[in-house]
Amino acid sequence: MCGRYGFYKDRTDDRGRAILDMLQTLYPETECKTGEIFPGDTAPGVIEREGRILPVPAVFGFPGFDGKKPLINARSETAAQKAAFSQSLRQRRIVLPANGFFEWGRDVQRTKYYFTADTPVFYLCGIYRVIDGRVCFVILTRPANESVAETHDRMPVTVDGDHVRPYLTSFSSAMTLIPAPAPLMHREKVV
Repeated sequence: MCGRYGFYKDRTDDRGRAILDMLQTLYPETECKTGEIFPGDTAPGVIEREGRILPVPAVFGFPGFDGKKPLINARSETAAQKAAFSQSLRQRRIVLPANGFFEWGRDVQRTKYYFTADTPVFYLCGIYRVIDGRVCFVILTRPANESVAETHDRMPVTVDGDHVRPYLTSFSSAMTLIPAPAPLMHREKVV
């Protein structure tokens, strides 16, 4: 499960800088966290609104069923059938710029690892709801590919910058991109 991810100002690309600059212009009163993003944090997100692709401040997690622990992930294979996620998957998709994501090993020490791709920035695929006037998101997950499976059995669904618009604007495109082969990731131990 993807419980934390990283989006670092000093490791971003032109698209990532443009997202951060636009957020500062559009939402000067809202600070979006960069660095290691935790559930509950307000982070940079990108959505489609009235035909435009726009950055928004977005809170990581939907309110949990017990009122305490937030929902942070949705299984991509079953999200369309789950009441908590199906409408958002059809109508409210979001991407989160990321440099990498964190997973914890299955060893006794629960070793923390950071997974990165060949590009400085990629996008985690998610869905969102507007709750109390705030965009709140969960990250879609999928079975891990061979580069992540040794550490964890799940990984986030990702797209590259060229597939952000199709994922956000077309349900049929999103449903094609979600199960597409995941990129191979590079693993480094976090000390």
